[in-house]
Amino acid sequence: MKPLRLVDLAASFRSGGQCAGLVASFPDRWGGVSEAPFDTLNLGFSTGDDPDAVRENRRRLVEAVSVSLDQLVVAGQIHGTEVAEVGLQHRGQGALAPSIRWAGRDVVVLTEPGVFALSLAADCPLVAIADPLTRKAGVAHCGWRGTAAGALNRLLEVLDPGPQALAMLSPAISGEKYPVGPEVHEALAGLPGAQQAVRGQGFDLRTVLREQLLRGGFEAHRIALDDRCTASDGDLFSFRRDRGHTGRGGLLIGWNS
Repeated sequence: MKPLRLVDLAASFRSGGQCAGLVASFPDRWGGVSEAPFDTLNLGFSTGDDPDAVRENRRRLVEAVSVSLDQLVVAGQIHGTEVAEVGLQHRGQGALAPSIRWAGRDVVVLTEPGVFALSLAADCPLVAIADPLTRKAGVAHCGWRGTAAGALNRLLEVLDPGPQALAMLSPAISGEKYPVGPEVHEALAGLPGAQQAVRGQGFDLRTVLREQLLRGGFEAHRIALDDRCTASDGDLFSFRRDRGHTGRGGLLIGWNS
């Protein structure tokens, strides 16, 4: 069995000393306790997996980055644009069971250090932003519906990052592995980068999201991309590849106190 492996999405920024205390990690699907088809580091309660296995998987994830479960917030996601503004008083909500308070919140903004957000996905891009000056951070769940509705724009509006802020895009389904219908092209047609995102019969949402970041004031060197395709990489969960019978990966973001 493969061990738990984390990709540090902020790795390309660390040499400049901007990221001391920043956790921005995306795990592969291994190193957990869930059985097939959720094997093994499934982080989502909505999959049908054993909830005790999900709790243990989350415990292993946060332990790997020296964070505790009672510092974690996990919001419910519905492919929308509602925002959860989260502070220290909200720590632990959604960590051990689905959140009631933060149900239906695809955008999470962390207003202070010491609290961490876990945003879940199994194909959809996740976009994280961290501001080294204010020590705030946030993450947006950006499937095609959320992207069309403006989830990333909502994150930028509420977080209001300064010129020193850093942006990170997670692995996602893309290119020929993500063929989409006319309803998707129609929903995204008016967005910057939509034409460039077409890949034959497929689409790359991260091209659109990166263009939104550029137009939102981020310089290219302050945008990091994990360019793996979830459907192509067997080390990652993919809802489409596995026809809905799979687990959820996630992006863990926050600043240590």
